[in-house]
Amino acid sequence: MRIPSSYAAGYEKARVSTPELADRYMRHTMIGDPVLDDVIRSLEDLSPEQVEEHISALLHGDVNGSRRAPESLRRFFRDIETLPDWYRDKNVLPGCNVFHKHSDLFLTAFVASVIIRGFTTLISLSFFATGRVIDYGVRRLRQNIAHLLEIMLPGGLDPRGDGWRLSIRIRLVHAQIRKLFAESGEWNTAAHGIPLSSAHIGYAAASFSAMMLREAMRLGVRATAEERASFMHIWRCSAWLMGVPDAMLFRNEKDALEIVRVSLACEPPYEDESIVMANALINSAPIVIGITDKRARAKVAKLGYRLARALLGHDTADRLRFPKYATLGLLPYLRTMRRLRHFMRRSSPRASSSMRLTNFGALLDATVLEDSSGGFSYNLPDHYVADRAAKW
Repeated sequence: MRIPSSYAAGYEKARVSTPELADRYMRHTMIGDPVLDDVIRSLEDLSPEQVEEHISALLHGDVNGSRRAPESLRRFFRDIETLPDWYRDKNVLPGCNVFHKHSDLFLTAFVASVIIRGFTTLISLSFFATGRVIDYGVRRLRQNIAHLLEIMLPGGLDPRGDGWRLSIRIRLVHAQIRKLFAESGEWNTAAHGIPLSSAHIGYAAASFSAMMLREAMRLGVRATAEERASFMHIWRCSAWLMGVPDAMLFRNEKDALEIVRVSLACEPPYEDESIVMANALINSAPIVIGITDKRARAKVAKLGYRLARALLGHDTADRLRFPKYATLGLLPYLRTMRRLRHFMRRSSPRASSSMRLTNFGALLDATVLEDSSGGFSYNLPDHYVADRAAKW
């Protein structure tokens, strides 16, 4: 097994307590998405417009358009149209319900903790190299939130559902970025492994599910065992669609948390790219929720940093060079306020309905992108540096 040099020290420490999982994670730092990576390479003689047309036809079930697509691409979509044997669409409703009941807290957990933890891994190098950090940070957050919204709607993961399409779109973009990096010669595989490796995608799926659930509960979400299992079931299917191989695909919440723990233990100390990414994400959040006034944005960003410190811990926040804000009592205060809101909902069905509509409306607003296509064309990037690429 080849060990990328950046991981050597962390891997040896992680192996002491969890050798099998540490080995699994390290092995997958050198693996991308073999099936789709081959498909993407087979399309290189086609124009970007032709590729977009074929992908769009296959994603939307356009029978006539699909017939014109290359066989390699059609075969890939035939294989992914049938969801895994373990997936049960009847199991998604409790997870959808708990998410939409507390969508504001889930999004807070996502922005103030989960996505930041993700970028403390070496996945930050690939995103930083693309330039999709400062100028594109808002757009990226909105795309992430849109994906989360769509998979958390009943039927979203059904073949041709919006959650199904967006999950596959993410996988296609990752495969194209890997191809572009490979062609550029600008990526140091011996040091960092494969860009957007299956190790990192598997870690991200485990974190976006189990860690988001855990952090949302720290903020005040109350979820039953059935709701938690359902939430994880939804994310497991989305992770499968995004190409996470069985060896890195979590089975349940406990398994996902263990993948997160060991993955982070294997990762090297935070790079400068991680620090820039984490701070950019915090400062992008006020714009995502529609705040444009500078003073108001600064106020929301300050709250974001306080929340991030409370959720991530002072040690992690210091290493990310976050401002030193007090956090004492912040999480208990937020949980108390949530309990008061819960009491209001129970005492007033009308207020409960109004709050749900407000949360859902805010969620929709956060996914609105500023171009006429709604932000989700099926163009694939034609350059790994965003400023040199056509819009996608």
